[in-house]
Amino acid sequence: MKNKFVIPTILGLFVLIFGVFAGVLLINSRQNFKLGATIEASPKNVRITNISNTSLTVSWTTDIPTKGFVKWGNSQTTITKVSLGNSGNNESFIHFVNVLGIDPGSDIYFKINSNGEDFDNNNAPWKAKTLAQEIKSKNNIVASGAIISSNGSTPAEAIVYLTINGIVLSGITSREGNFIIPISNYIESIAENTAINLSVDAGVNGSASAVIYPTGLKAIPTMVLGRTYDFRTLSTEESGSLPESSLSIPEEIERSSRFEISKTEGGSQTTTVSIESIDDGEIITTTDPEFFGSAPTGIEIEISVESEYQSATVTPNTNGRWSWSPPKNLSPGEHKLTIKWRDAQGILRTITRTFIVQAAEGPAFESTPSASLSPSPSATPSNSVTPTATSTGKSSSTPTAKASTASATLAPTPETGNLTATLGLFIMGISLLFGSTLLFKKEHAD
Repeated sequence: MKNKFVIPTILGLFVLIFGVFAGVLLINSRQNFKLGATIEASPKNVRITNISNTSLTVSWTTDIPTKGFVKWGNSQTTITKVSLGNSGNNESFIHFVNVLGIDPGSDIYFKINSNGEDFDNNNAPWKAKTLAQEIKSKNNIVASGAIISSNGSTPAEAIVYLTINGIVLSGITSREGNFIIPISNYIESIAENTAINLSVDAGVNGSASAVIYPTGLKAIPTMVLGRTYDFRTLSTEESGSLPESSLSIPEEIERSSRFEISKTEGGSQTTTVSIESIDDGEIITTTDPEFFGSAPTGIEIEISVESEYQSATVTPNTNGRWSWSPPKNLSPGEHKLTIKWRDAQGILRTITRTFIVQAAEGPAFESTPSASLSPSPSATPSNSVTPTATSTGKSSSTPTAKASTASATLAPTPETGNLTATLGLFIMGISLLFGSTLLFKKEHAD
């Protein structure tokens, strides 16, 4: 009879040990999952830009689509105000928040909330300071342009940064890829020979960069993600049309091939070989383009288009005009047109044009230095709150800025683990152990 009641006791101990073991595994798995989610949701490339006397902009990217906003205050212990970003309560890879209503010449401390969790700058809030006085520029200086991806489609969103004499300004693109940055709101004047660095951050979709002079800012040529440009050779036309961009030419192409070749001779006959139908870096909206231009009569022009290679040899008509269309339609994306001919001295001449075929769904196209930031923000425990952002002070003049007067419904704080199953199994084990002991003692007493 003694052995009869030993078995439940052993079974209870087994259930107890199994419950504790399963609970430990469950907790560890939940913590590992939370750790991975935190890393992907953590803000990257955090930058402070557009600093004025009453506002500034905080921007960052994430590896996964997240909801994000900025919590800020005038001291490290009063970070209670909230400013919403471009995405509002929607998830996005790109985050662009205009913080408004700051006192002139005051310090601002802030944290970034991403997917319901607060992140700071290595266990301390980020810090910035507004200007003491408002910038009053007599010039209306504006930067504008468009950003598209390498396949010819328009990225949903990207952040454009301008670095001018150490001052960093920024703007966010529209759904069509266009952007406008009102430079004169933050800088009084710019010398004509100032080299301005332009960078584009589209998060997981890639980046682009360029160098440009102030004269080209009003109409920056369309930039393609993944490329680097030098726009310092641009000249602003009186008509206000987009200037041509100077793109890099492969080494196998003659340097002189970037320009039209002309000869100064008497007579009315065409003496210039040119491509008139397309500019370098232009975006077209047809997959069946016709290329044309002028050339002296009596010469043969070898013309080809890449990346889907097609070629032909054409000769100008009696009026000195030539034209050609690729036999097959071009796919959306980047292509290169090349024409070659030999001049009167027998020298091989070349002209190239790089152009982009726009995807069908896309649109047609005929202060103070930035703060030094740590690239690896750290996470601190978040409080479950439903903040209401209120806008005070002057409104932001950035066209893409969203008003911060809105109520944000935040995601709840992620749980670090669930001990319900563990506690249940633990109680079951204790009960079995206690019941078996009582039965065993009762039987032994009998």
